[in-house]
Amino acid sequence: MSSISSTALLTVGTSAAGIMCLSIAGLLPWTAFTLLMAVHGLVLKRFYARLPVGAPLVVIVSVFVIAFESFRVFGQGNDVVLFALRDLIVFFALLRLVLPKTSREIHQIAGIAITECTLATIFTESPFFLVGLLLMAALVPLLLFNLDESGFGEKGEPRVDPMHWAKVWTGIVAISCLLFFLIPRPSSTILRQGIISRPQTGFSEEVDLYRTESISTDRSVVMRITWDEGKAPGRFYLSGARLGKLGRDGFTGEPGPRADPVTVQETTDRLTIYPTGLDCQNVLYPFRLSRISPSSCSVKGSNLYWDGEIPPVYEVWAHRLGNDDTPGSTLVPDELGGVAELGRRIAGQGTARRKVRRLAQYLQSHYAYTLGGLAIPREISPIAWFVFTGGKGNCEHFASALAVMIRGCGIPSRVVTGFLVNEFNTSGGYYLVRAENAHAWVEYLDGTWKTVEAVSQGRVIDLRSACIFDALRFQWIRWVIRYSLDDQVRLAASIFSPSARAEGGAKPVIAGFACIAAFGAVLLLISYMMKKRGTDPYRKVLGALAKKGLPLDDSTPHEIHLVRVREHWPSLEGEFRVFLDDYLAGRFGDHDINLEARTNIMIRAVRKNPGPAGLQ
Repeated sequence: MSSISSTALLTVGTSAAGIMCLSIAGLLPWTAFTLLMAVHGLVLKRFYARLPVGAPLVVIVSVFVIAFESFRVFGQGNDVVLFALRDLIVFFALLRLVLPKTSREIHQIAGIAITECTLATIFTESPFFLVGLLLMAALVPLLLFNLDESGFGEKGEPRVDPMHWAKVWTGIVAISCLLFFLIPRPSSTILRQGIISRPQTGFSEEVDLYRTESISTDRSVVMRITWDEGKAPGRFYLSGARLGKLGRDGFTGEPGPRADPVTVQETTDRLTIYPTGLDCQNVLYPFRLSRISPSSCSVKGSNLYWDGEIPPVYEVWAHRLGNDDTPGSTLVPDELGGVAELGRRIAGQGTARRKVRRLAQYLQSHYAYTLGGLAIPREISPIAWFVFTGGKGNCEHFASALAVMIRGCGIPSRVVTGFLVNEFNTSGGYYLVRAENAHAWVEYLDGTWKTVEAVSQGRVIDLRSACIFDALRFQWIRWVIRYSLDDQVRLAASIFSPSARAEGGAKPVIAGFACIAAFGAVLLLISYMMKKRGTDPYRKVLGALAKKGLPLDDSTPHEIHLVRVREHWPSLEGEFRVFLDDYLAGRFGDHDINLEARTNIMIRAVRKNPGPAGLQ
């Protein structure tokens, strides 16, 4: 088998790197990636082979593929636009790769690979995408340089040393990072417009007590929360929907006209919430909401909803003891009268708090918690079935039964759905909210709305673990995927304002730039040391002579150099003659001479000797 040329290796490698970027970004299945890599392997072995395919056939196939993808978009809508674009790019990448290749076609292959990398850059959510991006930054300059060399017909050894490409690669990465953090752009605009979406399950505004399927424990992360001000709690409730309207089938939200959210000045805590694919319009927040940013949301009934798409990041100011005098209800439908009566008997006498505590303890000790599906007859209320017949259910059954029992005591109550947050990542200093943390609990009105847990919390353990990989992924999401114009403003303020810098908002970015700068400095140092060590001893001496004012052309014979030294620097002739003899004997003869030591002696002599006489 004939050896593979550098042009073939670089061309196929660049094309493969573009395909890899699409796969790492999640835009191309790994099975398709494996098949495409096999095609690249075949092309590499037969790079210059001519296929028995004519231009008319290529045009016909191309028109067919374009027409097919166009009809696909027309029939299925925006959901397939991205994938149709991906298919077209991959098709033309393969087409250009297998057809005959001249310098122009190879430039086109590089351009298509860059397009694939750009497409993947827009939609990626994986930090592993950096592997493909850095590979592209290394291969494309090498390929273009190789084409230039071939175009000019230059043969022999390359004019640049390997460290040159390390410096080029570092420069590309550094400039790309700088432009990334300086050029304004929207944050995940395309992701939010529905062209591509990756919603995850977990939170649901409404409760379905008739659910027959089992509830799966989905460990997917749906939110990450940093606690910016106030004492971070061990666990807390993240409220999404307050359900105050009670019917025979359970609690639902109360309809109402949209209104602007009420804001107050008093706050005890500030936190930043980063949703990750959560598909809901409800604004999720803990405690009592003081204000929120962005403020593009409105109140409907007792709940707060985003006016548009859920933002990629939002800040919440909350008050732990804030007054919430939203009116509540004690109405119970006739079908649930027995549950309310049972609640009155169990609660007994005492304050509202004591009654509610007795009811919660009763449910926790007399009923079983399960995530399995339940076969509840449709002709009976699911709450009544849970209390008097089934004896088991999930958090929605427990919360609904407790809320009805509390109303039976004449105390207003409602069911709240959201997340019970109990996992803290010590590596990144933030809370992890998983889909399986979706939960339902109860609020009752006793001066203000207070929270009570219907399910025994002995099964829930506060977790504090060092999830290093998720911390790295969060930094990627925070400073790459969700990086926006607002972040650029904060970054500039952090750099130029000592007070803002002290808060540490720009630390990850500054640290990233410092790492890039340090890496570049190390590469430059290594390059300088290798270049210095790899320089021919004779060239080092010529360099020392030139610095003292006697430049000698390295393309002329050594004898001419000796003559020039004799004419312009007589006092150095002896030293130079001895060095020249040793150099020629050690370099071209069989003598064992330490040229490095001899070169250093000669350079010291040049530096100590008075300068040469005036040149003509």
